[in-house]
Amino acid sequence: MTVVQVTWLREVRAFRGAFSCCVPVSAFLAVCGWSFVMLVRRYEGGVLQVQSLWGMAVAPWLPILSAVLTMRLFSEERSTGMIDLLMASPIRERDLVIGKFLSALTVLAVSVALTLVAPMVVLPVLSAPVQATIRPVAFAATYLILLLQSSTWCAAGTMVSVFFRNQAAAAVSSLLLCAGLPVAVYAAILAWMPAMRTETAWMPLLMHVYDFSTGLFSTAVIGLYVTLTVFFLFGCSKLLACLRLRG
Repeated sequence: MTVVQVTWLREVRAFRGAFSCCVPVSAFLAVCGWSFVMLVRRYEGGVLQVQSLWGMAVAPWLPILSAVLTMRLFSEERSTGMIDLLMASPIRERDLVIGKFLSALTVLAVSVALTLVAPMVVLPVLSAPVQATIRPVAFAATYLILLLQSSTWCAAGTMVSVFFRNQAAAAVSSLLLCAGLPVAVYAAILAWMPAMRTETAWMPLLMHVYDFSTGLFSTAVIGLYVTLTVFFLFGCSKLLACLRLRG
């Protein structure tokens, strides 16, 4: 097995047996279900489709869950001193980063998949007319954009965790970067240019989810999230390289 596979498997097992992982995932599923119900009630009889409502119910909570999942990836290694052993071993920083990143992304991807129970199983049972509107292909497209956003949040959280020994500090900093910064930029644009409000009625991140859920794919959007993910992972590997050089 490669270093990436070993690291991924080790971290996934750590997530699976950690109480600190089960509670956030359970809370994530609960709050996504609640958000979906609220959106269904709000837009009942409107033009928004079920997959769009589901995507917009899940997307705002992804940065929070990713921050909680990634806070321990390197901060725990630094607090226990394990990072010194890892840096002394002949392991490439890139492989270590990718393995840890994929473990958090795996948990997040499974969590997002579990939220599909509400729109694809529960809702059709409660409302027979909805069954005709459930299209797996549309949900797959929505899942794709949510996965792209999740990869960006996880990559950012993985990089942030290198800076801290305290997991709570890593989580807060990651949350500010993933959730606070986009909201602040969006608010600043609207405050500086009020005329943009009519063109950007929704926050761009939610607009991406809506576009993909309705079949409006954009290679520019896909490239944006892939580029951000690679950028954060590259930065994380270079930070580890600095730690190795510092000794």
